[in-house]
Amino acid sequence: MNLSRRFRDLLSKTGYWLDGNPTEGLVVPGHPSSPTDIERFDPIFSPSRSSLAASALFRARGAPLVVFKDAMDRPEPTDGELDNWHAVSWNAGIAPILWVSTPSRVILYNGYSPPRAAARDRILAEFELGDLIDGTQRIERACGRLTFDSGAFWKSQHARRLDRKTRVDAVLLHHLTALEAGIFERGLPSLMAQKLIGRTIFSQYLVDRGLLPERRLRAFFGAPSLPDILRSPDAARALFKWMKVTFNGDLFPPDIEGEDEIVRSDHLTLLADFLEGHDSLTGQRSLFPFRFDVIPIELISSIYEQFAHSAAGSEALSQGLHYTPTNLVDLALDVLLRDARGHERVLDPACGSGVFLVESLRRLVWKRARVEGPSRRLVRDVLENQIYGVDINPAALQVSAFSLYLAALELDPEISPDLDAMRFEGLIGRTLQLGSFLNARVKFPNPMDVVVGNPPWTYAGRSSTERADRTAQPRRTPDWAFLWRAKEHCARDGKIGFLMKATPFFSNDSVATNARRQLLAAFRDVEIVNMAQLRTEGLFPAVTRRSHGAETRERRPTAGPALLFVGRPGTPAQDAELGLVNVPWLEHFRRNGVFELAPEMRKTLPVATIGWSATKLKAALFGNAREFDVMNALSGSPQLVRLGAWTRALGITMDQGYQLHGGGSSPASHLLGLPVVDAETFRAVRLPESLPAFAAPHAHRPRSKAVFEGPLVLCPEGSFTKALEPGRYPAAFDPRSLAFSESIVGISFKGQDPRLGRVLSLVLNSKLVSFQLAFGASNIGLKQPKVEKVDLEEIRVPDLLRLSDDNLEQLVKIERQLAGVAGPTGSLLQRLDEAVYDLCDLPQADRRVIDDSLQRSRPMLLDTRAERIQMVAGPSLEEFLQYGNEFTRIVEIALSEMNVYRLITNRIVRLGADIVALRFDLESGPQRPIGAFYAVAPELFEAPLIRELGGATLPHFHRMQFLRVYDDRSIYVVKPDQRRFWRVSDAQTDAVLVLRDARFRQASRLPAPGEIQSPERRQKKGLH
Repeated sequence: MNLSRRFRDLLSKTGYWLDGNPTEGLVVPGHPSSPTDIERFDPIFSPSRSSLAASALFRARGAPLVVFKDAMDRPEPTDGELDNWHAVSWNAGIAPILWVSTPSRVILYNGYSPPRAAARDRILAEFELGDLIDGTQRIERACGRLTFDSGAFWKSQHARRLDRKTRVDAVLLHHLTALEAGIFERGLPSLMAQKLIGRTIFSQYLVDRGLLPERRLRAFFGAPSLPDILRSPDAARALFKWMKVTFNGDLFPPDIEGEDEIVRSDHLTLLADFLEGHDSLTGQRSLFPFRFDVIPIELISSIYEQFAHSAAGSEALSQGLHYTPTNLVDLALDVLLRDARGHERVLDPACGSGVFLVESLRRLVWKRARVEGPSRRLVRDVLENQIYGVDINPAALQVSAFSLYLAALELDPEISPDLDAMRFEGLIGRTLQLGSFLNARVKFPNPMDVVVGNPPWTYAGRSSTERADRTAQPRRTPDWAFLWRAKEHCARDGKIGFLMKATPFFSNDSVATNARRQLLAAFRDVEIVNMAQLRTEGLFPAVTRRSHGAETRERRPTAGPALLFVGRPGTPAQDAELGLVNVPWLEHFRRNGVFELAPEMRKTLPVATIGWSATKLKAALFGNAREFDVMNALSGSPQLVRLGAWTRALGITMDQGYQLHGGGSSPASHLLGLPVVDAETFRAVRLPESLPAFAAPHAHRPRSKAVFEGPLVLCPEGSFTKALEPGRYPAAFDPRSLAFSESIVGISFKGQDPRLGRVLSLVLNSKLVSFQLAFGASNIGLKQPKVEKVDLEEIRVPDLLRLSDDNLEQLVKIERQLAGVAGPTGSLLQRLDEAVYDLCDLPQADRRVIDDSLQRSRPMLLDTRAERIQMVAGPSLEEFLQYGNEFTRIVEIALSEMNVYRLITNRIVRLGADIVALRFDLESGPQRPIGAFYAVAPELFEAPLIRELGGATLPHFHRMQFLRVYDDRSIYVVKPDQRRFWRVSDAQTDAVLVLRDARFRQASRLPAPGEIQSPERRQKKGLH
């Protein structure tokens, strides 16, 4: 595609185009450096598909963000042309921004705003180009590439009106759900209503593609438009029969007996009203916004999310039905089909609407077409011999077949008005099979090269998930059964990739632990992409469904914390590694739905290092390198013991409290009269003196008397707001026998030295324990801020029996001081933590990592949006200085051993919106104190830094990336201006990376990384 010189200059000056060549983020049709999957954007690029004929597309970390239209070398476009371009962009649903460049201005359109919306909602910003230099600078500051790479755009005023609730898929689902409800309310069964809607969409697709022009509609059905045909029952029946004969296959099965009698004119009128722009809920009429020749097929197939719930009724939840957003489909297939050649066989064992199958069909056709050339024969061969699906829901298979046929038509390079040649072979019963993937004898002619999907997560009873071979599975998680069954259908060198419930991968439960052990022994080349931190941000859209066929509708999140598991069947090698990616919490994901995945976010760790430990896996994903190191060191420390093992060895009772309600009725006489503690009355360190007495004669689970006998250490599952300070875990000691509820775990020290209980309570209130829970507990940061008994049992604590009498007395003194004050001072809490660190014999560097963990753990332990926002806020000068001091301390250990330069923390350099650099200088001579520490704009002599990053707009900077730039005797650490990247543990992690950099070693005359210092030296220096 030819771009005007003015437009290329504009792209270059705003960071999208470098040295006359597109960057990896810019997709330009016809350019040799454009990506190989450019065909997927054909609806916006191809002049034959749409009037937009987009000029370029910008992607960041795989997510399409900006569609560009170059209209600079033509007359100023009319309002009608601009509106039409925006309508195409919205219908394509590819990117949130449409950028139109005209001879006089740049217009930013809201790609999530429907075409009929008011101009103030559709247009995000306009920039006049009268003064090209000034205008370009304003554009660059507002929406240049750096604003997207740094994330600054999403915080700007221009992004405030972007809301994926008005994206084409959401609006289409809204209309189709209301339409289906209206037809159902007029007495037509849901399945028949869905069939009518599917026929209507398919017919409109043919009209929009020009395959059913007005002359053909008149000739065949006696009316010039689809709405006119649908308002005539005879014409509508003729249309539906013609489509069945013409396309055959499974486009609209199964036939319903007596259809002509039960489908009335008022049902068909609702379909006609829909095509004429009537809102099914409000009755208001406007221009029909949808263009089915442009809307991606996977969005059309997403009607299954709504229809499957309606058709399944009360069984919807038991079947685990949930809609998979297209960005998650892309995420999975990007990994699974990365090296595909095009002849792979793909199976989705819970195919639903076919969204994975549709995108797989597309990608395989594109890959084969590059070698064999595009043809209808090729498309049909892929459709009929390489795409397989299974589902328990017949309505799902119907929509899946419908979606695949539409996709095949879209990919057909020979599509023409000769529709008689478009006849399809049936898929249902052959490549699309009805039944349970787990229980039915599903068979395919050959092993699959790729098995992919989003299997049900909802527990539907033991019979639906139990396997004859009794392969280990976590409790109540049918997706693991799908994983094991998929292994049987996968070729030896094939890949399996499932979107799965995240919690079993991080559970300390013994059953889950055994399941992970078997999993890691049975799969190789394993990769895990954890998306649990987006669980509250609408990762999976809410479901709108009819409950039991009634009028009432409800919206609810469709899934919990998710991850993507990818692996190949087979025993891993002894040196095998796990690929790990943790998708960070994103403040604006709720509105824009855009992932931020960069290559530098991927890390690898030996499988042997993690084993099947949930704690180590969670620490590796949620923590940085130093946080993982510390967790790993704690788990192997000879100074520490597992709390559960320690209590069992001493015969100390550790168990949950009573459960009052639940169906059972057992005597609870041993609890009568005891003071009652629950989540409301619990307090950290010391409980209230006055507590109500237990008065229930019976309980569902009263537990044994030994559980409640004092002295007690009480450990709640929550109550984090009652901790000594935010980010800590609360525990309490009490000498009394107490009745406590199931939300509390009690540790009874009856018959033991009560000082042991007091000291254990002290340890549990320390940063050491909150650090371990944040990066090791089963639910925290994944599902809810809840500590389970198995999590407490896994905590590493000092062996208190080894303490001398003097040590016990000193620690008890601190515990009594904490209990005696309403609000502990910082110095007293510091004494608490230092005393616990001393018991554990922790190195100083590890202590600093744990000390710094309160800020990092607060969003997980308190689980509020406000706490998460605090972690993405800009650091204070003091926090930057703490990072700088820690970074300097680590690097200087290496420098001092070689008697070369010293490293001096200099200042903060603000490089752009949401990007900062911390500057360090290499100096010789005696040590000197830091001078005034402040933040400044780049100075002239710092121009080499800007050049190295790619020019004044820093287009090589990617958000979440840690850049290291060396300029003579200076080091610049470049990161986003967010608190979560500038912690003490980050400083330790980053310092190690700097020491490994060849340029730094050359500048400072350091030896190779392995020669810098021995492990014994590192231990002595506190770098353990």
